[in-house]
Amino acid sequence: MQERRKHARLHKNENTLFATNSSARHQATILDISLGGMRIGSSSAIAVGEPILGQFTLLPNAGAFHIKGKVTWIKPDSNGYPFEIGITFTKICTIPLD
Repeated sequence: MQERRKHARLHKNENTLFATNSSARHQATILDISLGGMRIGSSSAIAVGEPILGQFTLLPNAGAFHIKGKVTWIKPDSNGYPFEIGITFTKICTIPLD
C-alpha cells in the first residue's frame, strides 16, 4: 500500500506537556513527528478538534519548537499508553506562542 502522508515522519520517544483550551495540561510522549503533525501517546483523552499548544526539542542544540495544533484523531492504544492521539500542526515557531 502506498504511503499517503505529505511529510516524512521522524520516530521519537520524548516526554512533553501540552495545554488545551481549557488550560488543562496533559503529559504525553511524542511517538513520531513530521512537518505536518505528530502522533502522541497519552493517559488523557483529548477531544477531536480540541486546539492544543505544546513545546518540545527535536535536536539537543537547536532549542525548543513551539506549536499550535488541533487533535485530528484519537484511539485506544495497545503500546503502553491508554490513548494514541494524532495532532495536525496549525503553526510551528521557535518563539513561544500565545
